[in-house]
Amino acid sequence: MYRWISYGLGAHPANFIKIRKAGNENFKLGKYTEAVENYTAALSSNIKSCPFAAICFGNRATAHQASGQIADAIADCSMAMALDRNYAKAISRRATLHEMVRDYEQAACDIRRLISVLGSQSNEKAKNSESSNGSTGGKESRQAQQRLLIVEYQAKMRTPLDFYLILGIKPADTAADIKKAYHKAALRHHPDKAGQLLAISEVGDEGIFWKEIFQEVHKDADRLFKMIGEAYVILSDPTKHADYDMEVD
Repeated sequence: MYRWISYGLGAHPANFIKIRKAGNENFKLGKYTEAVENYTAALSSNIKSCPFAAICFGNRATAHQASGQIADAIADCSMAMALDRNYAKAISRRATLHEMVRDYEQAACDIRRLISVLGSQSNEKAKNSESSNGSTGGKESRQAQQRLLIVEYQAKMRTPLDFYLILGIKPADTAADIKKAYHKAALRHHPDKAGQLLAISEVGDEGIFWKEIFQEVHKDADRLFKMIGEAYVILSDPTKHADYDMEVD
């Protein structure tokens, strides 16, 4: 079967909870690098629950976003969404991240998925509680619908992606800085590494379930990897770089 790969911190739930709590506290203090380290340690503690792992990836995505590491944040949201397909916060956050890098078409896809999840959750709550009026879920769905209209309009504008944000660099950075940032991002987000926390097998129904997760993770990683490559192609070429800067000014 598929299983989580352990990196030696022990599988006791208390370890995961303690480390994740430390990450939450560091995040509140604005210590985003430390928070990322805490969440990474928690993910290395042989977590066997998809929902718990999804939450940890979602938390780490938030810390990455706060520290300006947008590609890392997108990757973690994708992991969280693959592990928990109904994780509305992760879906919404990835949509926001795609908006930040001006990938409005993908942001629209994320928001459509969010609307579907919110609708399903609202219907489930209505079934389980006769007294529930669904006002909260309805409000969130309406907000998502409005958000979708805005993003779909932005997608029609065909605005270039924010390649600087994708690579985590500044317009004033040198060619050497650009190359270094690209190599770091490409190595970290190569599709073949995307599912390294999972050990693959083909056994039974659970194997099929994990295979689907791995395929989704690999697909999302491939898309991010191509985006990183596109950023480097443009920013590493002086002529294309200059043309890009003129277009986005």
